Amino acid sequence: MPAARASGPPKAPAPKAKKAKVRIFVSYCHANAIQQAKLQVHLAQLKRDEVETWFDGDMEAGDKLNTEISRKLRTADIFVALMSPEYIASHWCQLEYRRAMGRRARGSMRVVVVVVRPCAWKDTGASDLKVLPRDGRPVSDWRSMDHAFADVAEGIKGAVKAVRAYLAEAVPARPGKPARSAAAPKPKKRVASAKGSPNVLVKAMPAARAARGQRAVRSRATG
Repeated sequence: MPAARASGPPKAPAPKAKKAKVRIFVSYCHANAIQQAKLQVHLAQLKRDEVETWFDGDMEAGDKLNTEISRKLRTADIFVALMSPEYIASHWCQLEYRRAMGRRARGSMRVVVVVVRPCAWKDTGASDLKVLPRDGRPVSDWRSMDHAFADVAEGIKGAVKAVRAYLAEAVPARPGKPARSAAAPKPKKRVASAKGSPNVLVKAMPAARAARGQRAVRSRATG
């Protein structure tokens, strides 16, 4: 009968790598508060996956408006603009949007445009962006707002994945120490010769001592 194999303790599963936190700044005009709230509902699953969404409704009483918005905008990875005629007409929304596009031009932020209602969004510098919902069809043209924002959530999920891939590549790997080959010979020690030359090997020392000994013997014999 074959020998029974020794059963050891079960191996613990390898710990999963912690996902990088991704911060989303949602920029919207208060005239589109209903659409913004619907977006937050459809992003609920992403929020459980180390994704933080922020909009000005998350501000606490007493927060300084411009300071808090600037800080959140500066630290966000993704900027989501709910584009509508009211958004384009809003001075403050356009300030946020231009700052986000500036960061995008420097490669430090992704900008996602969500077309809420038909508007001149192509004139805002977003004509080269892939906008949401699919094919740039405004949310108001979909059969229901839920269908539209389900599509938007999938697009934002893809942007989160791209940001995490970028962050993973941006972390520099620690260089390891080069291992010395076992077959490589150890360097031989060198000593200085009488003239100061560093190229005389240690193994030449016994021969030199022997030569001096022979000269001493001949000297005593002749003396």
